[in-house]
Amino acid sequence: MPSTLHQGVVSLFRDDPRLAFDLLRSVFGIELPPLTQYTDRKGEIDRYLPITGDTGELRMDLALSAELEQPEHRRAGIAVIVEVQKRINSTKRWRLWVYWALLAEQLKRNTAVLVVPLSKAVGRWSRGLGRLEIPMREGLLVLDHENMPRITALELARLRPAMVVLSAVLHAINGDYEIAQFAWGVALDLADARRWRYAAIILSAVPQHERERMIGDLTMEERHELTELELNSIAYHDGRDDGKREGKLEVLAELVFTILELRELPVDTASRAKIQGCSDADLLQRWAARAKQASETVNIFD
Repeated sequence: MPSTLHQGVVSLFRDDPRLAFDLLRSVFGIELPPLTQYTDRKGEIDRYLPITGDTGELRMDLALSAELEQPEHRRAGIAVIVEVQKRINSTKRWRLWVYWALLAEQLKRNTAVLVVPLSKAVGRWSRGLGRLEIPMREGLLVLDHENMPRITALELARLRPAMVVLSAVLHAINGDYEIAQFAWGVALDLADARRWRYAAIILSAVPQHERERMIGDLTMEERHELTELELNSIAYHDGRDDGKREGKLEVLAELVFTILELRELPVDTASRAKIQGCSDADLLQRWAARAKQASETVNIFD
């Protein structure tokens, strides 16, 4: 199942469709002409039938296209496939080239494949894929902590918040939490729906002790908003624990306590132990729902 981190990184490129093309220029030194009309083209491939023997469909993470401001005789635009990879996947080794061929043919565009690995091991694997081909090719562009700039300029961060969150994630998953703290502040300054979504993405890239430090200054109302968003995302906050069941239970228990505190309902030792010791996610969700209406803490257990 896709994780909060995986889906979050994909969403950054969707929020800022120029980002992938700008990285082609700034990180990989690829000369691109002036571009315009950035478009999500993922649906161009989603409609294809599953490959023989495969239980899934041809579903790349994201496909983007941009038109040339001044179309040329041999090309009218550029396309980029973005594939965020959390684990080494032997099938994906072949699938990436299928994505590239299908999208390039469908759009009749020069197409780049940008792979964003979420660990050092996957980064090494991604960089080695081209060397396994005959002849060897340099077709895959790998973006990770080795080449992603550390964005710490406040003016740029405010203009391109998706870029600074991407920078924070790629460095945080490799142990550099300074940028994560910087990006956290940028995310909390946003005045739209990206605020808590970006905050959750950053938290999913750091270990528990960093998470606790970051959320330490949030008000109870803000913690409630953040926790609700995490629970409603495609997967529970997984961070380095990779979506473990224990992490899901911790988030649910935290939600119950947050609601009770917001409603100023006291939690005695027995109730706290019962909530913390619960190993049934569905039951914790019911307690959280009841906590919004209960007149006493004990009533949530009825």
